[in-house]
Amino acid sequence: MLNVNARKKILAIGLRTNQKLNIFSGQAMMFDALVDFLAVNNFTVGVIDLTSKYTNIQVGRFSIKRTLEYFTIIVGSLGKFIEYRGGLLYITTAQTKAGFLRDFVFVNLACLFGYRILMQQFGSNFKNFYFELSPFFKYLVRITFNKGRVIVVEGELTKNQFSMLNDYLDKVVSVTNGLPEKKLLSSEKGKTYNSGETFNLMYLSYMIESKGYWDVLKAMNILINEYNKNVHCMFSGTFKHSVDAVLHANELEAERAFYQYILEHNLKNNVSYSAGLMGEEKAKAFLNANVFLLPSYFKFEGQPVSVLEAMAYGAVPVVTNYRMIPNMVTPDVGLFVNAKSPEQIAEKVLYLIENPEAYAVYSQASVDRFLANYTLDKYIENMLKIINKIIEE
Repeated sequence: MLNVNARKKILAIGLRTNQKLNIFSGQAMMFDALVDFLAVNNFTVGVIDLTSKYTNIQVGRFSIKRTLEYFTIIVGSLGKFIEYRGGLLYITTAQTKAGFLRDFVFVNLACLFGYRILMQQFGSNFKNFYFELSPFFKYLVRITFNKGRVIVVEGELTKNQFSMLNDYLDKVVSVTNGLPEKKLLSSEKGKTYNSGETFNLMYLSYMIESKGYWDVLKAMNILINEYNKNVHCMFSGTFKHSVDAVLHANELEAERAFYQYILEHNLKNNVSYSAGLMGEEKAKAFLNANVFLLPSYFKFEGQPVSVLEAMAYGAVPVVTNYRMIPNMVTPDVGLFVNAKSPEQIAEKVLYLIENPEAYAVYSQASVDRFLANYTLDKYIENMLKIINKIIEE
């Protein structure tokens, strides 16, 4: 048995939000929310921040400078491993080789210093990552993740990502994400739309090609220049380059193409862009949005927190039936489109514009589903049960 002081000590390792670097990913927000909750509820919490100072690293691609940065973070964390020894290690794990090597070191340091280990895997690509590894690396993955007492994933369907582990059905636990937003301006009422008003759309995520922002922009062209509709779209997110990108060579080229398309198709009065919306500014944007668009086919997609934000505000989701998204967005809550299909996006938005009564039903259903399943309180309650079970063993 652990002594009382050790039970209440938690060393948490993960990405943190960073306003200066425009880092507001759902994973970072979830990490911050859990750490903040534990700190105000009598846990002694130490944090090792994995946030990179480099903003131009290609998502999913091996990077020497990021690997060296991990090495620096690991060396700098040794003091904290000693300070919190005997406690609980909470670590958000990676789906890339460099990230795994980082996790391998952290997990073995935790074993050396007598930690009990809780892992959390955001995203749904871990099994694909595993099968692309050499036999030696597969062995390292298995022995590393078998050292975790519990591995938390985002949904029941993603448990089989860890089927290579011993007794994975007992070790892997599903915890649905909650919305880690502290200042919601939403209510329990959905939205209505009156014909003739501007119909407001919103895209909020990293501006990654496979997240679907380019398809949303093309859909805007169709809605305005073919259907002649009074629509406006707010795009929010930092431009990033991912390993699955095909249209542009880097994030700078993608951003230039984005603005060029707006100019060439005369969309400047119908499209707004912000590199990062936070706090009250983001809340007001969601309050103003009739529809939320995330037609994602992103390689590392899981359960996007931005979809939960949209549902909380009654912004009807128009999304792809991909990874964990349909676990959040059921057919009564939102509308589904195929990946890479601007025409379908435009058609779904047009349907909602021309059917205000149906729009109101979808909006209310979105709010109801969020309140029933995806509040921060529900997420924290589930995570706290797991943490308490581990430290009391």
